[in-house]
Amino acid sequence: MVTILQSSDDVVEQVANALLAFEKAHPEAECIVYRFNPASVRIRIVDSVFQGLSKSDRHDYALKFLNLLPDDVLAEVSILLCLEPGESSFLDFEFQDPSRSQL
Repeated sequence: MVTILQSSDDVVEQVANALLAFEKAHPEAECIVYRFNPASVRIRIVDSVFQGLSKSDRHDYALKFLNLLPDDVLAEVSILLCLEPGESSFLDFEFQDPSRSQL
C-alpha cells in the first residue's frame, strides 16, 4: 500500500494511484509520496527491481508507471528516488523526517 506522508490533495492522490499500479506489478515494493510545497511532490520507491540498474534506468522504469499521469500532475514531481532494499541515499532522510518548505 502506498504511504502518503503529511496531508494529501488531488495531485498527491493521482500520484499515489499511479504508484499503486507499480506496487501491483511489484508486490514487495514500498512507495511513499508527499507534497513538499505547493509546487512540489516527492516520491520514493524501494524495490528489488532496481538492483543493478543505473539511476537513469531506474527512473525510466518508474516513469513507465508515472507517465500515465496528466502532464500537469507529473510536472509537480520534483524528486523521484528509486532505491533497492537496503540501499541508502542522502535524500532518503527527507522521506523519514520531511523538512519544512520555506514556501
